[in-house]
Amino acid sequence: MTAAREAGKILVENYGKVPARFKPDRSIVTDADIRSEQIIKQMLGKEFPDYSFLGEEGGLQDTGSDYMWVVDPLDGTTNYSIKDPFFNVSIALAKEGQPIYGVVYYPIQEELFFAAKGRGAYLNDERIHVSDVAKIRDAFVSFCHGHDADTVERVAPIFRRIKLVTEHLRQIGASALELSYVACGRTGCFFQLKMNPWDVAAGSLIVAEAGGRTSDIDGMPFSLKSRDLVASNGLLHDELLELMNPK
Repeated sequence: MTAAREAGKILVENYGKVPARFKPDRSIVTDADIRSEQIIKQMLGKEFPDYSFLGEEGGLQDTGSDYMWVVDPLDGTTNYSIKDPFFNVSIALAKEGQPIYGVVYYPIQEELFFAAKGRGAYLNDERIHVSDVAKIRDAFVSFCHGHDADTVERVAPIFRRIKLVTEHLRQIGASALELSYVACGRTGCFFQLKMNPWDVAAGSLIVAEAGGRTSDIDGMPFSLKSRDLVASNGLLHDELLELMNPK
């Protein structure tokens, strides 16, 4: 948690002050992303020198350990680059490919979401739970997707079907924080088509520990090797999957 807070300080200090640039895949990066990942890697490496480390900016450092840190140092970089305050730091610890600890820090609002496998989910030390909304028509739904043409073609009809059921469908732009919103009941569900492990490793655990449900788009158990993620309060899950996979 300390590493997430320290990285959050870097993001806030540089908010609106660093230019954005495009990576080869056309995703956006800023110097704040890089500085944030550096401080996280330094702090975690000091305490856990034998653990592997996977960061969005620096890639994989494989030590051969069963344990691996999975880090998005600035989730919501596009938002950050246009001074939209919906961004976060996401840190997860995975054991043999499954998240066992996750932290999502929302520095602008000083909200720290965290969970440990089997021990529940929390927001600033208060236990959190998913909502009890039972119908998509009454739910707030958020989503994210990859930028390649194939994924855009996949998400377009899904967007239409869900939007015809509920007007409260939003693309907010920070996966880990959107998952945390499901966990604390602010929204009912979230889905992401074509994900990277660092996008969802921490948030998916927080949802599960808050009493929610996670799966892939076919309803199979979610893992960090899944192509897609569907997360909900549980009550909405089957209806959402039906909208995403019409018969």
